[in-house]
Order: sequence, then structure tokens, then C-alpha cells
Amino acid sequence: MSRLLYLFLTAAVLTGCSTAPKVVTEMDETLPAKRPSDVVIYETKDIMPDDARRIGKVKVTDGGFTPTRNCQYGSMLALAVRKAAENGANALHIDEHKAPDLRSTCHRIWGTMYVVSDSIVRNTAQVSLREMEEKKDAELWELYQEEIDRQQKTRANNPKNVVKLSAGVSWITSEFQTPYGTYRSRAGYGLNASYQHLWDSGLGFGIDYLFYDTSFGNGIGQKINYIGPSIVFGYTTYDNQWRFDGSLGIGYANYKEETNNPHMAYIYTQSRVGANVALGAEYRIAKHLGIGMQMNAFTLPLKRPEGYDTSKYNFYGIRHFDIMGGLRIYL
Repeated sequence: MSRLLYLFLTAAVLTGCSTAPKVVTEMDETLPAKRPSDVVIYETKDIMPDDARRIGKVKVTDGGFTPTRNCQYGSMLALAVRKAAENGANALHIDEHKAPDLRSTCHRIWGTMYVVSDSIVRNTAQVSLREMEEKKDAELWELYQEEIDRQQKTRANNPKNVVKLSAGVSWITSEFQTPYGTYRSRAGYGLNASYQHLWDSGLGFGIDYLFYDTSFGNGIGQKINYIGPSIVFGYTTYDNQWRFDGSLGIGYANYKEETNNPHMAYIYTQSRVGANVALGAEYRIAKHLGIGMQMNAFTLPLKRPEGYDTSKYNFYGIRHFDIMGGLRIYL
């Protein structure tokens, strides 16, 4: 390859950080080293000359915690070219090139090292440089356009209206005191019905209804009804199969404590402001239907009741954590 291209590639490597990508070779034979500037680069679709002799394979991949600027395409290609020259090759065919994705922030290159005649190297150096620059410009634009298309398709996949119907198990995680005892980690069940409206950005608003029912023993039961608006974020994967969402809501909650024990029958209620944080994941099984799981963290501060000491609690009220599953309807 021409000296100008190699100097460019070498500069790309030298400007990187100390964390190096991983370079691995599998050699059929090792020859005296050549100058990296003499290595001709053949792209994936290029056909090797008839007299090309393979001497080995090389791959350049993410070495782990590699800074992005240290593993751009030019930097990774320079490493492959240098390794090919060290092993005596004067031609490198790019077998596979993977752009950065969810698995790695690096460009990754797999190539085959060859020895070709010096006349081919001289005749193709300038042509290869020009063609490669043109291809890289086109590829960069193609990658950029693919990313735009991916974002647009992801936004299009995001349903605009979602109804969620769930049921599951709920636990009180805060210590809670009633006139007849102190309770913690009491299990019960919960129901959840939500409506979400999302814009193209993935942000939106919703309204949530929650119901909790827990029994403490001695015939004492606790019920909580909550309804309120929420801020919602939703994301649908590129393949339109999985959807993830989260919400934060503040609304009206009614707390009811009662007993069916005839010796100490009473009903105690409070109307307060509660808050709910939810995270969910769901899988689409049909165009308008999915199944999903959701975790809720619900907080309800209560007015401290008269008649018994609650001063040891910095927070007095109910904290619920629950896991629910159910149907998702996409409108």
C-alpha cells in the first residue's frame, strides 16, 4: 500500500490511548518481514490475484475497555496491516468487517494474509488507495444512514397507546404499626391497570390504578386503592418483539384498615398522596397483544395515629414492593 495511506493509519493508532485492541494471528508460514507501506489491502468483495499465496489469518478485535477513539476503523486496519507486514505478507484481504454495535464499541476486522508478486503491488497501490477512500466514504455514509433508519424504525415500532392489566404478589417492606401489633414484610396480592400514551420520542404520559390487599392476622386486613397520572418512557427493540418501559406517578391513595374480629371490630381509613415507580418488560405475541412482567415500588406516607407511640419511625406509612405479570394491549 502507498506510504501516505500507511502513515495515515499509523497516525490513527498513535493517537489512541494506551489500552490496545487484541490482535491474533494463525500462521501457515512465516516469511521475512516487509514494510507496512508495501502491503496492498483488498476489500471484502475484491478477488485476489491468481498467484496469491495464503500465509495466514489475522483478526483485530476489542481488547476490553478499549476507548472508542482507539478502535476506529483506521486504527484497527493499521494494526492488521502492520501484523501482516511483520509476518512477511504484502497483501491483506479483508474477509469480514463489523462496525460498532451492542456487543462492542470497536470496529472489528478479520483478514487473510497473502504474498503476491511485486509487480501487482506496484500496479495496484495507487488504484487501491483511491478505491478504498471512495469505499470508506460510501460505507461511512451507509452506516450513518442505517443508524437513522434504525432509529426511525424503532420509533415507528413503539406503540402509541398501551393498556396494561397485571396481577401479582406484593410485600410490605417498611415496618408498620397498628393498634394491635407491629408488622413487617407482610405478603399480599396486588392488581394493576394502566393506560399509557407515547409520542414518537418514546416519552409519554399515563394513568395508573393499583390495588393492594394484605392480612395481618387477628382478623386485621389492609387495603390500598391508588389512582394517579404518570410520566412514561417506552422503548421497543428493532425487531419489534420486546418492549421496555418505566413510569413515575404521584396520585390519590385511600388506605383502609379493618377487622372482622367481633371482639375488636373497627374500620380506619385515610386519604393521602402516594407515589409509584414502575419498570416493565414485555414480549409481543401478536400485533395488538403482548405478555409482560412489571415491578412496582409504591410509597404511601400516613398520618401518625393518636394513642400509641410512633416516634421511632422517621417515615411512617406503607412501602410496597411487588412483582406482577399480565396482558399488554397495543392500540
